[in-house]
Amino acid sequence: MADAENLRPAVTARRALLSYGALVGIPVAATALIVVAIGYPGTAAPHAAASGANTTYRILAALALVTAGAGGAGVLARRLGQPRVVGEIAAGVLLGPSVLGALAPGVQHWLLPPEVLPVLSALGQIGVSLFMFTVGLELSVGTLRSNGLTASALIGHSGIALPFLAGVVAAVTLPASYRPPGASTAPYVLFMGLSLSITAVPVLARVLAEEGLLRTGLGTLAMASAGVADVTAWCLLALVLAVARGGSLLGAAVTVGWVALFALVVWYGLRPLLARWLDPARPDTPLAMARTATIVLVSVLLCALATERIGVHALFGAVAAGLAMPRTAAVRQITWRIEGLTTWLLLPSFFMTVGLSTRLGTVGGATGWLCCGAVLLAAAAGKFVGTLVPARLMRFDWRSSAQLGAMMNCRGLTELIILNTGLAAGLLSRGLFAMMVVMALVTTAMTSPLLRLFGHRRPRQPAAGAAPECAPPG
Repeated sequence: MADAENLRPAVTARRALLSYGALVGIPVAATALIVVAIGYPGTAAPHAAASGANTTYRILAALALVTAGAGGAGVLARRLGQPRVVGEIAAGVLLGPSVLGALAPGVQHWLLPPEVLPVLSALGQIGVSLFMFTVGLELSVGTLRSNGLTASALIGHSGIALPFLAGVVAAVTLPASYRPPGASTAPYVLFMGLSLSITAVPVLARVLAEEGLLRTGLGTLAMASAGVADVTAWCLLALVLAVARGGSLLGAAVTVGWVALFALVVWYGLRPLLARWLDPARPDTPLAMARTATIVLVSVLLCALATERIGVHALFGAVAAGLAMPRTAAVRQITWRIEGLTTWLLLPSFFMTVGLSTRLGTVGGATGWLCCGAVLLAAAAGKFVGTLVPARLMRFDWRSSAQLGAMMNCRGLTELIILNTGLAAGLLSRGLFAMMVVMALVTTAMTSPLLRLFGHRRPRQPAAGAAPECAPPG
């Protein structure tokens, strides 16, 4: 028998053409004759599937626009020395009713028709839940302890307490027209306090990395303090939502009890199970990686489902899943893949949802913009002073203390998630929501310029081909 590798097709062009006609052309012609004999119906009435196909087309077009807009704006922001999230937030506002909708409403409606908005919102919420899982994974309790839990707890909690008070005062003193209709006083006031207290850990980490501060003692303290503040803020959010949705003190107490029970089950029940199921000693094979991915994703989704059912939002469950997840190499590999899809495809949908909800015209003329400036000042000053004073008490010099205050003012995406949650819960009016989005954008954009103002100098990039400089010991 001839070797299969030595076989070559021995056929002329004429023979190939005849064979093609016999084996392909004749069956196609016969099929066409049968269809003609049955009767071609002509133009049929529009089928229901046509509407679904059109919606799919619109959704794909909107996703392409949103992803390209967020990506381009993020690159532009980086070139201007700003975090990527600043450009992504700005892109959402520019494509929403505040700018494009005001200048060319027909174009904005054609690019983002109403039928695609629920899909964008759902994709954005899934992206935010997965993003908060990665945040929880970064907020390792062991890491917080190793970075000095006492100092970070003092700075983190002081950096919440003073801006929280500033937010409460702002809520009480703002004109009544900015108060959301139907909202009870206590949840509204508490939510305003919480909204001014946020520090975004992931965005802060990227800013510090770009500024060459991430692995310094000051940057490590800032990250640990922001981590403590973030964990505390999410617990406060759960409490505020419980008060808002409980209706009465007894209902709020029941919700808080369910949240506490959920936290205990996750920490003392799910965490040991995950450590056993995701044992790093397991073989690193494609089948094992698929198993790890399934366990990680199902755990996140079930935790998010549990807290959504309790009534304190799915995001709280996603953070809890991240805190409970073991930090194995396989889990981090899966998380890296999740983060890529989330960052580049799903989160832009969330930014667009925020942009479509932001109507700068609802701020309300000169008086409204004065109120917006007052809220911005209260948020920035509360964080800055609440961080600078405890840093000085721990004998940091003025420059380092001021730099810490600038770092803790970075709000970014985490602030938008909190604000969107408050808008959905009826704790923010449209005008107040627009003010707070402006505050989040400005305070995030302020971080790098303030660091340089207070004496930080970004390290120079080595020339191409040059050997990197060695860091001094200690």
